[in-house]
Amino acid sequence: MARPKQIEKPKRLLVEGNDQRNFFEAFIEHLSLKDIQVQNFGGVNDLRDFLLAFVNVNAPDYASVKSVGIVRDAEKSGESAFQSVQGALRNADLSVPGKVGERTGGKPGVSVLILPGEDKPGRLETLLCRTFEGTEVDRCIDDFFKCAEGLPNVSINKPDKARAFAYLTTQPDPHHSVGVAAKNDVWDLDHEVFRETRDFLRAL
Repeated sequence: MARPKQIEKPKRLLVEGNDQRNFFEAFIEHLSLKDIQVQNFGGVNDLRDFLLAFVNVNAPDYASVKSVGIVRDAEKSGESAFQSVQGALRNADLSVPGKVGERTGGKPGVSVLILPGEDKPGRLETLLCRTFEGTEVDRCIDDFFKCAEGLPNVSINKPDKARAFAYLTTQPDPHHSVGVAAKNDVWDLDHEVFRETRDFLRAL
């Protein structure tokens, strides 16, 4: 589990892993939002303990927190992911939103974003793949995976993550991290697929 950082800004965005941290730092800068501090809470199983530490470790400065946003991947089920976040919030005695994207009243207000959104399975990379969907590069990646999956002992278990990495290899300066790539302006953060993400960050 990552350790909570000292509170420096009135809005905190808690995200799943360093790739998401880098990605959302780039997104927040792109939107010119100055009052959001991003923190990696670790893996999905770390959120419960992280929230307890976040509330207790930061107790002297906690009154300065205006709002908390939590982002995590849906993986197989957006509904299950949201219910897991709700349980972690209750365990830390934080307010619990009734639906994704809704911000609770009180202080701090709490809101949750489950990627890729629309209660669909997937992850951050699912959205990223949609930004180049239907392009010539996308068709080349299709051909590559069809070839690779025809080989013995080859199984692609996380196709969206694999496709996003494959796309990064086509860039002038390839990256192994989708988050670092965001900081290097690889992804089109103005793309329509990020509309819900933009709205969430601006409302935080």
